[in-house]
Amino acid sequence: MKNLGLFGLTILVLAISLFLFSGAWGAQWPKDARVISPSPGASVHMVQVAVGKVVEKYTPIEKWVVQPLGGPSLWLPLMKQGKADFANHNSADIINAFLGRGLYEKMGPQDVRTVGAGHDYMFMFWTTPDSGIVTLSDLKGKVVYVAQKANPMFWEMAKQQLASVGLTVDDLKAKLTFGVIRDAARDMIEGRVDAMLCPVVPSAVMEINEAKGETKFVTLTKEQAEYVIEHNEGYFIQDIAANDPRFRNKSAVPNSIGFQNAMFTPASMDPEVVYGVVKAIFEHTDEFADAHPQAKYWSLTHRPVANAVPYHEGSIRYFKEKGLWTDKAQAYQEMMLKRQSDLKK
Repeated sequence: MKNLGLFGLTILVLAISLFLFSGAWGAQWPKDARVISPSPGASVHMVQVAVGKVVEKYTPIEKWVVQPLGGPSLWLPLMKQGKADFANHNSADIINAFLGRGLYEKMGPQDVRTVGAGHDYMFMFWTTPDSGIVTLSDLKGKVVYVAQKANPMFWEMAKQQLASVGLTVDDLKAKLTFGVIRDAARDMIEGRVDAMLCPVVPSAVMEINEAKGETKFVTLTKEQAEYVIEHNEGYFIQDIAANDPRFRNKSAVPNSIGFQNAMFTPASMDPEVVYGVVKAIFEHTDEFADAHPQAKYWSLTHRPVANAVPYHEGSIRYFKEKGLWTDKAQAYQEMMLKRQSDLKK
């Protein structure tokens, strides 16, 4: 009887341990997490790869598979089909997808949630010193990359920046679409293209700097920048100092248009999975911060809670534990969810 009692107690302890472990990790953890980035060589792609090291180390996810497949027009349907678990993108642009407006109108409001927010981008027209382009007005009659495949945010930003000086995309000599950022930069270096609109990627900037002396960013006046952010919800204005390590710009860029990059997941994702992923990332920033100049901004000290697309409940739980989920954030969350609900009705 004593042995049976001891055996029974052992089974009970194991059962309790298993229950606690299951409660900590949940029941829906994927073995391999499918993560979508816009293109190889992009800053966000390299940051995603770096982040995967801590996710694999501190969660049950065995492989954090980053695939450079393209923008939201591609990965939002994949998420709906259960073929993509996470993706990184411009948090301002995903407001449009969340509400099903603009170039996302045919897709309708998307049930997507923010996991966490990280590094900032400049979203500007770039050119070379020999192009003769200094202001937005100088783009008239030029050959310009204004879009990236499966990435609607480019068209909207091109439209608004040109509109700030009374132009449209039809005023360009040619409006082109690119796939890989470095290929687009090479076309500009070799004179096939006059300028391109793109979030600033340091590796491409450095390539242009080496070939042409300096990458030139087509600057906006204060009034032009204010026009752009007034017509593009979620963007902001930043003055960027010369030689900012995030952008490799040799000269200062006043009135730059900025946005914050964020990670997204389907609203249906298991809260325990999201909680574990966000905790792994933001509690171990030091383990991947050196992987890329932008990686260190995925931290608790650099606006991990951004008022753009509503957060996943797993993320909210974590940020509440850290004292970062404010009444303002909750009010914004509720307001945005109501906006989407009203649109669906």
